[in-house]
Order: sequence, then C-alpha cells, then structure tokens
Amino acid sequence: MKKFIDRLKLKKKLLGICMGISLMASSVAFAALPEIIHIDEIQNGMTGKGYTVIDSSGEIRSFDVKVTGRMGGGKLESPRILIDVSGPLIEETGGAISGMSGSPIYINGKLAGALSASIKEMHIDKGIMVTPIDNMLKLWEYPDKKNKTSLPQLDLKKSREEAEAARKDFEKKVREIKIALNEMNPENFPEIHNPNLADNLRKTWNNPNLADNLRDDYIPPQEDESGDEAVESVEQPSDDTEVEEKAVLLTTGFSQRGIGLLQESLEQKGFKIKDAGEWNAFAGPHTVDYNAKLEPGSAVGVAAAVGDYSIGAIGTVTAVDDKRVVAFGHPFSHRGNVNYFMTGSDVISTVHGPLSGMKLGNNSSLIGRINQDREDGIAGILGVFPQIVPVNVTINDVDLAKSITYNSMLAFDEELIPALSTAMVYDALGKTVNRGISGTAKVHFAVHTNMAEDGLVDRSNMFYSGSDVGKVAISEITEIMNTICNNKDRESDIYDIKVDVFIEDKRMTASLLSAVPSKSEVLPGESITFTTTIKPYRGDKVVLEVPYTVPKTQLPGTLNLDLHGGGLVNVAKLLLSQQGGDASLEEDKSVKTEDIIKDMVDSSHNNDIVIEPAVAAPMTEAQQKEAIKQAIKQAKQAEKEAKMGKRPGKQDKAVEPVVKFATDYIIDNVIHTSLRVLDKKN
Repeated sequence: MKKFIDRLKLKKKLLGICMGISLMASSVAFAALPEIIHIDEIQNGMTGKGYTVIDSSGEIRSFDVKVTGRMGGGKLESPRILIDVSGPLIEETGGAISGMSGSPIYINGKLAGALSASIKEMHIDKGIMVTPIDNMLKLWEYPDKKNKTSLPQLDLKKSREEAEAARKDFEKKVREIKIALNEMNPENFPEIHNPNLADNLRKTWNNPNLADNLRDDYIPPQEDESGDEAVESVEQPSDDTEVEEKAVLLTTGFSQRGIGLLQESLEQKGFKIKDAGEWNAFAGPHTVDYNAKLEPGSAVGVAAAVGDYSIGAIGTVTAVDDKRVVAFGHPFSHRGNVNYFMTGSDVISTVHGPLSGMKLGNNSSLIGRINQDREDGIAGILGVFPQIVPVNVTINDVDLAKSITYNSMLAFDEELIPALSTAMVYDALGKTVNRGISGTAKVHFAVHTNMAEDGLVDRSNMFYSGSDVGKVAISEITEIMNTICNNKDRESDIYDIKVDVFIEDKRMTASLLSAVPSKSEVLPGESITFTTTIKPYRGDKVVLEVPYTVPKTQLPGTLNLDLHGGGLVNVAKLLLSQQGGDASLEEDKSVKTEDIIKDMVDSSHNNDIVIEPAVAAPMTEAQQKEAIKQAIKQAKQAEKEAKMGKRPGKQDKAVEPVVKFATDYIIDNVIHTSLRVLDKKN
C-alpha cells in the first residue's frame, strides 16, 4: 500500500516528463506544386478562387476572388496583389478574417499566391492583399543552418508508447486498490504492525470512493483541465503600417500575469502581443504525427513552445511540394532561418464583426518543423522535427500543501528560450497559489548545458517580497539563461531546464543583532567562532555559531569585519569600485562563459550570513612598509616552491577571506565588528 501511495505522488512527474523529438521521418503525403501564374501576368478584373477551412468538418471550401490591382514599394518589402472576396463562405465569415492567412488564391485556375492581409479598420471583403507565389517559393531556397547543434534527438514515438504504458499501469493499480479496499475487513486493521498505517487504512475505509478519486486525480500528459475554449485575437507586428495580417497568435496556459511578462520581453524579439486568450492547444509530445498530410487550404500552425504552456499561430497552407510546405503569406516572427514546431490545426468555427473576424481553433499535433520565417511567409518540412528544450516547473504551495508540475517543450531558439522559460516559471507561481504572489519563495533550478562547468548549472536561493515575489524569484534564472543564450563564445546547447519552487505567504526574513567573537585577539590563520544573534520577523531571537578563519596573510592590527546578508551589496566596496579602486569588480571581457556562470552559481545566497573584511582605511607609513615586506616574503616563498617543483600554495593554501554561513532566513541588514590581529613573532 505504502509503495503504491508513494508511486501515486510521483505520477505527474513520471507521466509529465517533457519528451524530445526524433529527426527520423516516416512516410508523408507526396504532393506536387500546381501550375502557377506569375505576378506580371495578372491583370485587373481577373477572377478566381480561394480555399480555406472555416469549421470543425475540416472541409476545404472555396470563395470567389476578383483582382482589383497590385501594390508595392513603401513599407512593403515585396509587391502584393489586391483582390475583393465574395461568395457564401465570405458571407459566413464576414470577409477575410484572421486565420485565413495563407489561403491559396487561384487566378484562371493557376496558383497566384496566398491571402495575407487587409487594410486595418476597413471592410474585410475589399482590398485584401495576396502575397505572390513567386516570392513564397523562394523561401525553400534559403539556407537552413539551424537545428544542427549537438542536442540529443529522442524518439517521440517511443516516448509516446512509454507514456501510454504508464497510463495503463496506473489504471491497473487503481483497479487493484479498489478491489483490495472492497475485500478488506476493517476489524483486521489493528493487527497491522505499523500503527500509523493502520490509522491510514481506517481513514481509507471510510472513503469508499478513494479509487474513483484517484482515477479523477490522474492527469495525462498535456491534458487541458479547464475545458474552456475562450479565444481572443492577437495582432502580429506590422511596423506600424495600416496593414492587418490575417493570422492569430495564440497562447495556452498563460494567465494575464504571464502574458504581461511576455509582452515586456517578446516585443523586443519581433512579437507584438497586445492581447492574448487561452486556447485549447493540444499539441505536445504525445500528439506527434509522422504521417501528416497537408494540402493547399488546410489549416496549419507554427509554435515556439508546446505543452502546458504554448505560444504560436494558426493559419492556412498555401502550397505543398512533397514534404515541403509554404503558408501564411506573411511572417510569424520575421526572424529568418528559425527552428519552430509545425503543427496540425483544427478549426472549430469563426466569429466576426463589421471590420474584423477570426477563426476559432487549436494546434492539435506536431507534424514537422518550420525553418523559414520571412516577409513573404513561413516554410517548413513535414516529418522532420525541431530540436527542443524540455522545461519542467514544479510549484509547491506550502500553505495549501499543494504541488503542481508544468511540462512544456521549447523549440530550440536562443533568442526566445530566456523569455519563454522564465515567463513559464513566473506564471506557474501565480496559477498554483491562486492569489497575489507575496511571501517567501525557495527556488532551485538546474540547467543542463554545454556552457557550464561539468555540463550543469545548479543553483538554489531564497527570496521575499511583500508585493510580487515571483518577479524577484525568477531574477537569477533569467540572468543565467540570458548569459547562456547570449554568450560571445559559441552557440549553446541546452538539454533541459528544471525549476522547483516552494512558496509560502510567511515572511522568512531576519535581522542581525550582534556578533561576539570567541576571542578578541587572534593570530593570522587562526579559526574562531562568532556567536551571532538574529531576530526573525515577528519571531524569537535565534543564536547561531558562525565560524570564521582569519586570513593567513592578514597584517597585525585591527581587522574590521562586515557581517551582512548574502543578497546585500557591500556599499563601501561598490563605491570604491566606482572610483576605480577595485579592478576585480570591473568586467573582464576575456573571461569564458563557463567562468562567468560559475561565479553566478557560487555567489552568496540571500539566506547566507557573509563575513568579510570591511574596506580598509588608509594605511600609515609603517603599515605600508609592513605590507610591502609581507608581499616580498610571499613572492620569495612562491618562487622557492616553483624551483622545488611544487604548485604554489599547494601545502599552504591561502584562506578565503569571505565566509558564508547558511541560515533559514533571508538576512536583511549589515552589522560591523572587529578583531585585533597579533604579530606571530610576538
């Protein structure tokens, strides 16, 4: 029983693991390009047909088009064909609506291009823009240098089979425990040797629906718990022109809190998020389709992330040639050679007003990789998948005794990984606690990457805020992810990101009151103890024994020490560095990324008591002479050891003058103390 209960506690971790994507492609639909009509052959008054999907039937339906002109130049980087649209389908949709971008437009039976945009705040059946197919086909010719790092490519098909086997095993265990409960005799419980287990079994007996409850608690990977399908449109970036591109940017999982953080960061990456609604986007590792079939007019999606958190867009396929696909007729992020998910999409319905409208739908499966994202559309390959970075975020609400794990996959993109991964952590905090994010958060994160010493960045820290601890809690992982992804050495490989957060409403801060040394007179290199008293917020005083070792190179005289929290800046040292007095604090552009990250990981924690020498007062002439004498002595000793073949300092390693002592509280102040250092000769 105990083993099974323990297993149930781990079920979300076992079944929610982010799984990688295989590069091996199975058979896909073989399609050929239709005959095309070049833009210089198109004349005003020509007529034709457009094709798209507007409801859950998945049927590709047609609408009428009439050429009204051509336009180009100005802010548009390529020419556009202007058309009017009409017919029964247009009467249903109200015009060319968001989600119809990419709809293939045929003139005189030949493919002319993709419906892509309309004039903003105008009726959406007039002056619709079409991106010429000539320009779109050039997307297949651009070089593809992405998706070539050493990131491992896991077999999604195998992972999906393992997830299904785990699900069946869970169902079997539920049946077994239900049978066991029904056959148990409560009178036998006292005979169990473990009294705690006996009590638990008695409580279990009083809950005849336990097995059903356990079954209800099971959440398959990527399953949406809300069941809601509320959707709002998001406008793609248009360089402040009066053009409205006909695509819908969608998010899943993000609350308004997370979307707000994304707005701050993604707008700098080419995404202009004005608003976003939560969709039922089901695409995830368990939905991979190696045999996907697309045809002109089919719904198709692009995504930078999938899973419990996703972000992408839905549009329409323009043309297919064997495994190659072009769509949208305009960019998704306009970032050129990219590495995104290509997704299958299901259209549910459409909504519209007099000047705008949109398709309602979702990204339903992983079917390939988008590798080009440019002015004239997006392009990708069916059956070939992007390299990915699994992101696993577990939020533990101490107050509610609740733990929820969120699993997502990011398409490997160094520009987007820092923004998306940290926004997921921030949003997950708010969703899990279901309140304002105040209080104390203990954060641990581990990032497997080739940019770190031994391939792992591992860091823990404590944070407190009375307003929004989430913003503070993600500060370190944001800084480290930006350092990894924006490093100047080489392209990074990021194998996975795992974040665990324990959050509680309680304020876990404390102030230093005093620090009394076990000896007031010490020798260089001697170890002593500071009896340190701290006062937790609204708590009783706590006395700690903090060890400290005097540096072996310390000169005789007064040694002034600062005791402070690890998260506090030594103001005196900071001022000195700003005056050019501390070169060690200046940026060294020759330092490797691994060393920069190691310094970040090894830096003091907010819950540390740090003891370090205070900024030295100006030395007297006698002290300066003694300092020079000691420096010469150390240099001669190092030279002697070098001649003897010894590594400098191997047998007489200098003691680090900074001491860190971990506590259960975030230390929020600084106090000062001093020691008298004696001359060894005396």
